[in-house]
Amino acid sequence: MKATASMGPVGFKTEIKTGQKTTHTLFADEPIGKGDDTGPTPIEMLAGALASCTTLTLRSYANVKGIKLDGVDVDVEIVRRKPSELKPGEHDMLIRKKVNIRGDFTPEQHERLLEIAEKCAVLKALREGVDLEAL
Repeated sequence: MKATASMGPVGFKTEIKTGQKTTHTLFADEPIGKGDDTGPTPIEMLAGALASCTTLTLRSYANVKGIKLDGVDVDVEIVRRKPSELKPGEHDMLIRKKVNIRGDFTPEQHERLLEIAEKCAVLKALREGVDLEAL
């Protein structure tokens, strides 16, 4: 998996190209006042990556197990905290995630789906960290 970002000589609008077989083009920007708000900020993209990874993970699991999902809604909020608000060992960013799974399933299936929602690759990377190599 790979992404390439390119920015022009002025402004903050950034074109992002990604994809394995098909090239997908996305845009990132900064809010009005700093940028032109032509796309989400990188932190908003991170929130979207976590939310979408959670939904995709749940759909994949449900498909394999033959569980009919009527839908999944995932809300992710990333909050920046002030240093004065932090307890020892806490980070300045707090991620809040709310998962709503719609469908007709048993309480046990619902509980298992909530467990599976915690296994998406983006959440794993956020929790466990990654190795980063500058090229």
